[in-house]
Amino acid sequence: MTLIADSGSTKTTWILLGGEKVKNTITTSGLNPYFHNSETIEAVIRADLAPFVVADHIHDIHFYGAGCSTGYNNGLIRDALHKFFRNSKVSVYHDILGAARALFGDSRGIACILGTGCNSCFFDGSDTHSPIDSLGYLFGDEGAGSYLGKLFLGAYLKKELPADLREAFIRHYGYTLEDILNSLYNKPSPNRYLASFSLFLSPNRKHPFVEKLLLRSFQDFFAAHIRKYEDYRTTSIGFIGSIAFAYQEILKQVAHEEHVEITRILSSPVEGLVEYHIDS
Repeated sequence: MTLIADSGSTKTTWILLGGEKVKNTITTSGLNPYFHNSETIEAVIRADLAPFVVADHIHDIHFYGAGCSTGYNNGLIRDALHKFFRNSKVSVYHDILGAARALFGDSRGIACILGTGCNSCFFDGSDTHSPIDSLGYLFGDEGAGSYLGKLFLGAYLKKELPADLREAFIRHYGYTLEDILNSLYNKPSPNRYLASFSLFLSPNRKHPFVEKLLLRSFQDFFAAHIRKYEDYRTTSIGFIGSIAFAYQEILKQVAHEEHVEITRILSSPVEGLVEYHIDS
């Protein structure tokens, strides 16, 4: 049997594949090696994954993960999985390759991720090529949930929100300045904390301030990523991720302004990855 994992910073979806059929789907917390060490990765696997699968029945594991972009980071994931699945061949890939395979199969295109974080690449049907590095929530993540949260929370803390939106935010969360700063600087996964505020933006997306913020965020993504690719206006472009899926109308509006067409938007790469590995 084959185990396929799609891991972002917030959650990991595990698909147990037997032949051409999905046998089980398991969800655990995200396993980004930039925010986890070997002990915490092993703890998640032990508590939330291992009880739901028979280790000896798993022969191949394909793990696609955010942060799996270096040999060291990939080794953290690979070694943790090998401790529980000793008879399995474990392959660890960057999540951007997973997005490309899910969106385009063996065809070429520009694959983009807009979830908690962001990334993009040109996919030639086999390998990925990126003219810009994914720099995370501090220096990048344009258009992603963490970026939206940073823009919105910054406006709130600087008292730049319209009064009605500010009052609604206070009623919903009731956070003090100390609460916010403590979560950002003293608690784990500040990127996920920032991205959590996108849940407040969604029901308020028609508010002029929020609409303008969303437009700016996606415009920043196109400027930082899409425009860096040669022939981007004549190349298929696809998006994967919760933010891209939730705000696809505004994302398509920005794409239209950039004179490009988005050919596919998926909330998750899982379905596409299952198809890819069945066909491989």
